[in-house]
Amino acid sequence: MYNNTRNKKQKSGGLGYLLAGAGAAAWWLSKEENRTKFDGWMSQAKKKLNSESSPSNEKFPVHKAGNPDPDDIDDNKMVEEGAQFAVDYYNKKEQ
Repeated sequence: MYNNTRNKKQKSGGLGYLLAGAGAAAWWLSKEENRTKFDGWMSQAKKKLNSESSPSNEKFPVHKAGNPDPDDIDDNKMVEEGAQFAVDYYNKKEQ
């Protein structure tokens, strides 16, 4: 019985915080100066999100994924060792 009242209090407390935050935001946005600031912030955020959605070649770390070069000995060795590790692990599990 105690848990039910506790859960109800927690739910209504969260709703109270949400309503208080919405009220504070409405009060802050009631001034023209603050609305202008908010519009600027939102347009900057949109620009950042749109520019980061397509990574440039300089920022993108993987250039040769899926296209291994047969002449790249270090890369081939790494792939071989990785496969060997999986085979060893499987063999130990089976024994």
